[in-house]
Amino acid sequence: GRHPSDSTQATSGLRFYLTSLSRLSTMRATLLLFASLSLILSIHAFLPTPSSTLLQRRNLAHGSPRQRTAVSLLMSTNDGKAPPPKKAKVTDAITQTDNSAKRQQNAQLRARLANVEEPEAVRQMRLKREAEEAAAEEAAAEAAALKDAQQRAKEGNFVSGRQNRENKLIEQYEKDGGKAGAAGKMDKKAEEPARDIRETLRKMQGSEKRKPVDEEELLHQSRVESPPLEECSGTIVEFLNKELKESLGKIAMTYNKEIAEVAGKKNAFQNGAFAIPDASVISMDDKGMALELRIVETGFFGNAKERTEAARVEYPEGRVCGDADTVKDALIIMLRGCGLLPEAAKVLQKLGVGSKGWRIPDNLFLNEVPCRPEIREWFYRDACDAVQVALEDEALMEETKGRVKIECVPPEINPEMDTFRVGTMLELVRELALRISIVQRKRVKICIQGPLGEGFFTGVPLMLSGMRPVLEGMDWKSRPGEMYEGLLVEDTVNRRTGEVFNKGNPDGRVSFGDVSADACDDKDEVFIVIAPQSMKGASIYDPLASMVSAAKGRPFICINPRLQDIPSSGAVMQVGGRAQRIEFANSFRDIYHYRLLYKGSTFMFPITGALRYSIANSKQWTVFKRESWTDEEEMVQERYDVKAVYASEPTPVQITEAMQT
Repeated sequence: GRHPSDSTQATSGLRFYLTSLSRLSTMRATLLLFASLSLILSIHAFLPTPSSTLLQRRNLAHGSPRQRTAVSLLMSTNDGKAPPPKKAKVTDAITQTDNSAKRQQNAQLRARLANVEEPEAVRQMRLKREAEEAAAEEAAAEAAALKDAQQRAKEGNFVSGRQNRENKLIEQYEKDGGKAGAAGKMDKKAEEPARDIRETLRKMQGSEKRKPVDEEELLHQSRVESPPLEECSGTIVEFLNKELKESLGKIAMTYNKEIAEVAGKKNAFQNGAFAIPDASVISMDDKGMALELRIVETGFFGNAKERTEAARVEYPEGRVCGDADTVKDALIIMLRGCGLLPEAAKVLQKLGVGSKGWRIPDNLFLNEVPCRPEIREWFYRDACDAVQVALEDEALMEETKGRVKIECVPPEINPEMDTFRVGTMLELVRELALRISIVQRKRVKICIQGPLGEGFFTGVPLMLSGMRPVLEGMDWKSRPGEMYEGLLVEDTVNRRTGEVFNKGNPDGRVSFGDVSADACDDKDEVFIVIAPQSMKGASIYDPLASMVSAAKGRPFICINPRLQDIPSSGAVMQVGGRAQRIEFANSFRDIYHYRLLYKGSTFMFPITGALRYSIANSKQWTVFKRESWTDEEEMVQERYDVKAVYASEPTPVQITEAMQT
């Protein structure tokens, strides 16, 4: 009793169910197949690969007749090994052609070239490369040796340094193979000149084309050679009558009272009414000169009358001049009083009598750094002479309360230049200390300022950093058996090891200290302070002023002081107290001054002249102009000509005017 449509719907549902079931079975079968294949592949990856011989034998057993014949033939002709694989044809990337044969030819050519001699070009390149590597190794060794020497100098470790050099020589001797190797190496070195870094440097500076300085002239530069007036008066009179006739007339109008009064009255009414165009020296003695004047008097209507008159001129300030040097000083003072600076320079430059300590030697060439040892020694002697004369002048010491200074700033010891050399500065200090302690038999203390500032801002000026250990470790010839045995007061200690390598002598005459009131010992007679200077954020005024006060009038020598203010934050070296600091800096009297002059737009080079003063042999502030020329032998020479003479340190304007004359 069912409706026909019910059976149709039942059939359709059964068909849909069977179709879905078959599709699901197919998908499951497919997934199971893929999982099986993956498992098989992973297992195969861990199995060992069969050898080629095994494969051949398997083909021989189970292959076709044609495969069996090929494998048998292969194994009989190749000892059972598989044939080498054929090379793939590699096409050229540019031409897209087969270049396998060409590559094989190139490989064969390289193989043949490897068995023949090295080409000359390749050999030259190899030798050049080896030479460059050897030079680089030598330069590195020299740099390491220099660094080691600087470190040992800083630490004062000279004994171990000598042992270190000896050990290096022994190692080099053994490396060369003993006597035979060393002998061969020495023979090779004998053929080649020894290298000297100083000579190399001088060649770079062009020193070989410069005429060397006269060492004999340097040695006797400061010698006092002032003959008595009786012996040299004729030469002086001849010079004055030839070179300074017009200047003598002005001297008479200035230093003869009677003539000065007459000239003043007549010239007050009419300028030029009384004139002395020139004069000549009749005679000269130790108190003045007898002159013959040519006087020209001009009337109101211009009519001029000329006459001669004898007059006498006394030396200024009642001076008594009994030798050539004192007469020259008197003439310079009179010419300078008349405003005749170039004429005063002529007296120094051209009058060929008297001492020559005022001169600057020729051919110094101070733009060579380092300069020659004989030139440095001349500076040392020049400064030592000034110090010795100053210390023996009791009136000067009483007037200045012992405060004197030395300003010697060639490029090597100029603290404002990067050419500053600590060794040159300390050599100068050592010579000064030896002159004072040995010659004048006084106890001297050498002082170098310590750190300045507070807290984090504590420091030492760069040029003074590390100077104290070097000073103490210098060769003072004070060890037992040496020239100045027992000279040093304190023990000389190796700061690195703490070892005492020179025992001090309590009765010695040279000691060291810092810049402070505590450094002043009652036994010290002379104090030397090296380049005291302020720095950013700290002033040297307080420690230096306290030390000067503690010295109580004993000689106090400052070398190249820099006492100017350096205004800093925190009211340091500002307006407050500046007048007091300036007065303190000006209280030091110059006893020696040597300063090079440069162009305003150029720092350090070229050298245009010099300014010099010495209480020992040149009591006038003298401006020199440097002149350079090439002689007949094509050697460069230089000299310093006197341009002006002043009673005190000239201003920059005066120096410029003198250099332009």
